[in-house]
Amino acid sequence: MPNFGRVTFNVSYVVDLDNKDMIGDAKQCVFEDVMNAVKYDEVAALIKVAADPAAAQEDIPEFLLDYEQANDEETSSTE
Repeated sequence: MPNFGRVTFNVSYVVDLDNKDMIGDAKQCVFEDVMNAVKYDEVAALIKVAADPAAAQEDIPEFLLDYEQANDEETSSTE
C-alpha cells in the first residue's frame, strides 16, 4: 500500500475573520516572512514533509508524475 504525504511551505497566523484590518496585517506579515525567507536563504527550513493518510494517488499533481516519468526514462537510458 502506498505511503502518501504532503510537502508544504507553511507560514500562517491565526486571525479574527471578522476583523479585516487584522487579516490585512497578517497577510502583510506572511508576505514579509516569505520575502525574508528568500532573502536570508531560509526557504528550506519552511518546507515540511508529513504523512497524510487522507491523500490518494489521484491527489498527486500531473507535473510531478511527469517529472517522475522523465527521471525514470533518464535512469533507464543511462543503464
